[in-house]
Amino acid sequence: MKKFLFLAGIAIGVVIGSKLGRGPYESLERTAKQVANDPEVQRRAEQAKEAAGKAAQDAAETVKEKAPEVASAVQGAAAGAASAAKDKVSGSGEEPSGDNPAAGGEAEVGDDKPLSS
Repeated sequence: MKKFLFLAGIAIGVVIGSKLGRGPYESLERTAKQVANDPEVQRRAEQAKEAAGKAAQDAAETVKEKAPEVASAVQGAAAGAASAAKDKVSGSGEEPSGDNPAAGGEAEVGDDKPLSS
């Protein structure tokens, strides 16, 4: 298939760049029709069409199977985030932990002095 596409590209380039008149175009057109009508080319095109259809069907089935799990996980995460936001707004959230770099400390950037004296 790659070889065919490469040859088709060369043929198109010949047609576009040709100043020899209709002769090269008509020759290319005859060759393209012969290739398109070749039973082997048609068989391969049908195989590709069937493979693409099967892949699409498999993907659709996978999505259909996994969608409820994903929806449940997203719903749980959204509920947890909403609860945390509500707690934070109402002031009943947890104290900042030492792992949070924005929590606590009065030092400024570039200050080499220890925080406590």
